[in-house]
Amino acid sequence: MLRINMFRSLMKRFRRHPIKFILILVIILYSICLSAIMISKKASIVKAFLQTWTALLGDIELDIGSGVDAIVAGICLILSIIFIALIVGWLTTYILNITMKGGIMTNKVNHKNHVVICGWNYQGPRIIKNLLSSDTYEKKPIVVLADMEKIPYDSYKVDFVKGSPEKKEDLIKAGILKAESAIILTDITGEKSSNPDAEALMITLAIESLNRSVHTCVQLLSSENKTHLENANADEIICLDKVGGDLVVASALNQGVSRIIDELLSFNQGSEFYRYKHKIPEKFIGETFTEIGKQLLDKKMALLAIETKNDDQVIKEFSDDWIHSTGEDKVMIINPQGDYKLRKDDSLFIIAEKEPVKL
Repeated sequence: MLRINMFRSLMKRFRRHPIKFILILVIILYSICLSAIMISKKASIVKAFLQTWTALLGDIELDIGSGVDAIVAGICLILSIIFIALIVGWLTTYILNITMKGGIMTNKVNHKNHVVICGWNYQGPRIIKNLLSSDTYEKKPIVVLADMEKIPYDSYKVDFVKGSPEKKEDLIKAGILKAESAIILTDITGEKSSNPDAEALMITLAIESLNRSVHTCVQLLSSENKTHLENANADEIICLDKVGGDLVVASALNQGVSRIIDELLSFNQGSEFYRYKHKIPEKFIGETFTEIGKQLLDKKMALLAIETKNDDQVIKEFSDDWIHSTGEDKVMIINPQGDYKLRKDDSLFIIAEKEPVKL
């Protein structure tokens, strides 16, 4: 019974990796031929290798002068056919994969500070296009992790790892341990998942358990599930039902709003939203939001919001404002109405045509 189970196990592995098994067989048989020559003629391993290697490539005339010649020549002739067939078969499969899948799949990436796109939907191509067009991610690697047979986006700048974003081992293959950010795309059509929001939650939990420092941006179909993603420590939650509905209402009440939002969210097309990522100049420390805004207007930039540490000063200064919690004891205030003075570790959000390098 044990032998039968071992045989079945070997057959399963052979069906999954036939080329590996055949290559191992070729190596074993070749080693036997090599040993036979060394024993029968007391030849060195170098001499035996040189004489049998030519036979492996199709030359069956072995200059050894013993009865072992015929056996070795016959085995090497068979091995030569198998060896050449393996090479041709591997090259054919490789070329077919490139042709049919639109590019090269990667088993594992070795990037740093890159973005990982988990899952796929019809918005994926536009997202990658905008990432490649942005000043921030133009030179940063992009990795797509999805359970798909065909590469979804054909570009040498994008790596594709086949796997499930819910599995930690596949996330590690996509380099999530060293990634800067992760974009979780939900199954908008519901064709692949009966509960897309639950799947997005599971992916978020898997990412956060591996790397809490990665910035997670999650698509969500229903805003009713937002609380679950917040509890899972998702950094940015895009509720598709709320964003779409609110934009329609805002555009109806204030004609032209949709065109403004469309431009600000389209890269390399007019102005965009930017978070200033460099050290804030000393001249801005202690200045009010209004004063800084006026100085930036002279540079064709518009100051929108600030992010600061959540403390008693913030509660006092922004009593008339809507305070947005951004996690890690920080809050964001959009167009503050008070005379808040900028602090050293604050962050600025700006509208500009290009990513600001110096203010």
